[in-house]
Amino acid sequence: MRLFVIHLLLSFYLCSLAIDHIHFVPETAGGTIIAFLAIFISLWLTSYLWHRKYFRRISRLLTLSAFFVKEFIHSNIKLTKEILTPGFELTPAVVKVPLTIRSDGAITALANITNLTPGTLIVGISEDKRYLYVHTLYLDGGSREAFKAIIKNGFESRIIAVIEAQ
Repeated sequence: MRLFVIHLLLSFYLCSLAIDHIHFVPETAGGTIIAFLAIFISLWLTSYLWHRKYFRRISRLLTLSAFFVKEFIHSNIKLTKEILTPGFELTPAVVKVPLTIRSDGAITALANITNLTPGTLIVGISEDKRYLYVHTLYLDGGSREAFKAIIKNGFESRIIAVIEAQ
């Protein structure tokens, strides 16, 4: 985490230098964002030489983010279709999902990502942190086991990959 903060601060500093001293970098918000991203990516790529774990963790975090965006868009389309079409295709249920992860931070990340996905809501976490209770509007696959597999093989496995990046 410390390396990531150093990386961000160095990117901001180099971005300000680039805007001040390089004439082809426009002094607009778009130019600032492009300069920051170019510097951030170049620092990230060079970090592979001395800190491979950080390199893998960032790439897995980007994979998790892309998966979340895909699920977010898919859920929004499904909910929009439900609202605009007559009739109901809802199959609401509360599902008890067993957890592989045990740390508070990882469980919080999983709960927040699941809450942000339309159609799902975390109702609670068991006292022993072994189960997550999820309310869903759509029991995907038609069974509780299929829904558990979606949560475990989707978000939880990607969070584990980010945490355990070696």
